[in-house]
Amino acid sequence: MRVRSFGLIVFFLLTFFYCQKPPIPKLEESPPPLKIEKGLVNIRDIDPNIEIDLRYSTSENFTGSIIYPFQTCLLRKETAEKLKAANSEFQTYGYRIKIWDGYRPPYAQKILWEKVPNPRYVGNPTKGGSVHNRGGAVDLTLIDSEGNELEMPSLYDEFTYKASPFRKDLEPTVSKNLEVLVGILTKHGFKQISSEWWHYNDGDAKVYPLVEVDPKLWEK
Repeated sequence: MRVRSFGLIVFFLLTFFYCQKPPIPKLEESPPPLKIEKGLVNIRDIDPNIEIDLRYSTSENFTGSIIYPFQTCLLRKETAEKLKAANSEFQTYGYRIKIWDGYRPPYAQKILWEKVPNPRYVGNPTKGGSVHNRGGAVDLTLIDSEGNELEMPSLYDEFTYKASPFRKDLEPTVSKNLEVLVGILTKHGFKQISSEWWHYNDGDAKVYPLVEVDPKLWEK
């Protein structure tokens, strides 16, 4: 009787264990695929630590009008990757990049040219436009850990000699901030221009085509 009871117990135990379904391992959610249109990406998809403040999406710019009907900053993917590398290095100083302008649609270039038809500050849309129209240029500054902009040679969109990064009359603090900005950006493949301390071109921008993309595609 004991042998029979023992056998029944073993039978039920084996039946119980065999009937238990093995736990299904949780699959890690993969990130959504990177959205790319004509070579352009949302910079925040590449580096969410970059601050975005598109001035032409507000009236806080030299025109006093809203030029962009969007809030998304696009750049060439190659340019965005370079900017991410630069931003990582800035963060070792306690700083981050703040972007004022990135990809600029051709229609917006025409509007800006009508406001300031001076090729020193705005690219002529009938003569190749701006590197912004290729997604290979970025207007930016640096912010500290509290979000405060570092002191630089001038305000953004200052279309006078004050905006030049090559001025010899800069205060020591401004000169030091500019040195950090220029040094790291050029190290990561960007080129500065003489008229605007905030404007940087991707060193490979000449091979990027002029493109027409609607940034609102990323906002749907």
